[in-house]
Amino acid sequence: MAPIPKGGCVGEKGGLPLYILVNFHEPSEQSRLCGMLRTWMELNCVSMDIITAEKPVLPMESVIVFWDLDGPELPPVPQEQSCALFLCSRDPQRAIDSYAFHPDGFLTKPVTMDQLWNAMLRCANLWFGSLLRLELLSERVKVGIPFRNLVWAEGTRRGCLIHIPHQTITIREALYQLEERLPETIFARCQRSFVVNFNHVQEITGGSLILSDGTELSLGRGSKAHVLEAYRRFCQLRYGGGGGA
Repeated sequence: MAPIPKGGCVGEKGGLPLYILVNFHEPSEQSRLCGMLRTWMELNCVSMDIITAEKPVLPMESVIVFWDLDGPELPPVPQEQSCALFLCSRDPQRAIDSYAFHPDGFLTKPVTMDQLWNAMLRCANLWFGSLLRLELLSERVKVGIPFRNLVWAEGTRRGCLIHIPHQTITIREALYQLEERLPETIFARCQRSFVVNFNHVQEITGGSLILSDGTELSLGRGSKAHVLEAYRRFCQLRYGGGGGA
């Protein structure tokens, strides 16, 4: 499978540039949140730029702001629909103070990966256009599927079946060729004919994976140990954050 370049995934993206502005008073806290954001981008295959500065300036394009309410600077008041503001503090009582800035959310420090994941879901309309996509040719029509939406792929004699929520797409490309174009952090071959997206694994029962679309895929003998180890690393990133200091 294709390795994921630092800061993103292989593939194509669309839409306008999107930025994440992080302004935290403590350098260690800022570094940790930036690390978690990079992990979130990697697992969701989103291409964005992170901005940090002593006196940050909001860019003209779409921007998601994480602002330290415990710092000396006052947070900006978003004026446009293309901006989302998340305020952070160690004091939960400061959530009441944050109302004056009309934020999209309040996060208690230290910010956890689950808090970050939920915050980004609230502003999904901003970053949807920055999703990296897998370019496919199906029945002579080129389609672009966000990597995060590909639930699983199934090899057939004449190509592959691509399973996305509520739809299956047929392509002529061999499964091994498709696998080479998928980011290995979130995809793994769980059997000779199946490749699965770890983001869509709901449960592991015995020797099977239960996916978000209800599909149950068994783990092959030769691949079981590898898949379980890869899924362990994925969960470590997804729930631990992998944000460093």
